[in-house]
Amino acid sequence: MPFALHLKNWLIAACFALLLPTRVSAGPTVAGLDFCADQYVLAFANRSDIVAVSRDAQGPSSYYRNRAVGLPVLQGGAEELLMLRPDVLVRSWSGSAAMDQRFDRVGITAYQPPYALSFEANLKNFADVAALLGHEAEGEAFMADYMARYRALQQAAPIPLKAVYMTPSGFTAGRGSSVDDVIRLAGLDPIAEDLGLNGWGPLPLEQLVITPPDVVIGSFFEEGAVHVSNWSGGRHTVFRDLVADVPSIMVPSGMMSCGGAFMVDAAEYIRAEIRRMGLVPTTVATASKALEGRR
Repeated sequence: MPFALHLKNWLIAACFALLLPTRVSAGPTVAGLDFCADQYVLAFANRSDIVAVSRDAQGPSSYYRNRAVGLPVLQGGAEELLMLRPDVLVRSWSGSAAMDQRFDRVGITAYQPPYALSFEANLKNFADVAALLGHEAEGEAFMADYMARYRALQQAAPIPLKAVYMTPSGFTAGRGSSVDDVIRLAGLDPIAEDLGLNGWGPLPLEQLVITPPDVVIGSFFEEGAVHVSNWSGGRHTVFRDLVADVPSIMVPSGMMSCGGAFMVDAAEYIRAEIRRMGLVPTTVATASKALEGRR
């Protein structure tokens, strides 16, 4: 959503913000500007300190969507945030540096976690926001829990199954993508490796027919998660037959959004579903059950 403002509207909103009474709170008040930013806010902030979350905070791509129920939702632009006057505004892909400077002039600290190139960097972003909100201990505990589960998955027995990832649009994720990392962390063998796929791209129909996978991993198939046009490759009969004929695991979208921040949850979910569906030998299933108990 664009945040360009007319100077007059900005000045009026700023004046009203400065006239609002100061809120007595156990910690800094906070707002989330987009659904990825909401995850940091919902993970650590006291509910009474959250003045607003984005309109997508309860959507299928929001991992902590249940925590967002009943919270105020942002409906407008910067003027609304100036009226709410949170101490901290967390943003991810929405907003701009220019907007941050404008908020800073009226005492609102806008924070954008840096782009994370690794799972560890993702966890550090959460810990940094937790500290910013006065919950440093919770942030450190969050990091420790996720790192322990991450290492347990790395040490778990591999699952001898070829997996293909697909979205409703008929695209897949190859080497170098966070989704590929999830599939490997779950112990599966990505068929994208055999097909020589890197990054994101359309699933090759002919090759899938010749070398079908053992299991389909899908996401963003929930209602409202993504728009699929009549021209989408995902509507092809090959893809529909693939999902119908091959064991398929639909991972909740919230686990696959926001740059792989919840890749451990996604990998654990996949292993648990494979065990539930009886697709692996007993020894691997036992290992998967032990991992599920760590969640």
